[in-house]
Amino acid sequence: MPELGGLKEIPDVKALILFLLKEAGCVVSEVLLTDVLMQDGLVEYFDYSQAVEQLLIAGMMDIASLEDTGSYKITKQGLEVEAEYEGRLPYNVKSKTLAALKASLKQKQEDEEISAKIQESESGFLVDCTIREQGEVMLSYQVLVPDRKDAYYVADRFRRNPTGYYQKIMEIVLDEDLFRVSN
Repeated sequence: MPELGGLKEIPDVKALILFLLKEAGCVVSEVLLTDVLMQDGLVEYFDYSQAVEQLLIAGMMDIASLEDTGSYKITKQGLEVEAEYEGRLPYNVKSKTLAALKASLKQKQEDEEISAKIQESESGFLVDCTIREQGEVMLSYQVLVPDRKDAYYVADRFRRNPTGYYQKIMEIVLDEDLFRVSN
């Protein structure tokens, strides 16, 4: 059951889903959509599932693409309906939804900009660390470590302080003494 102040009627849940999709302004993964709406007890999962199914059937929201079946977007028809029904949503529900959406989108962006992936190889474990900014790769390096435990340690340290790693690597790369020939 939704918490106090949450939505209990399917039409309200549908209006909230359309509101969230409109406010996101981008394709929204099913995981993000579910997390935002379940957070703070805004809706009950059963009502959410039923509302999503009805919105898809009615053509008010659509699966983003054949390649990305776990993501949704609002349709033109959904935008028209959302404009009519947004007023029926309580202010506290809209504000909680927007706050959770902003936090989730910020976290998603950070996760896409900083990555540390671990891949097993014949010689051990390869840790691929990358920093992106506005789609451009600022730093990317790979480190081969002997075991899984070390790989997780390296990846975790990079994720905790990517800026520190970037600064240290740039200090080494830009160190003029590094390129001088010793006599």
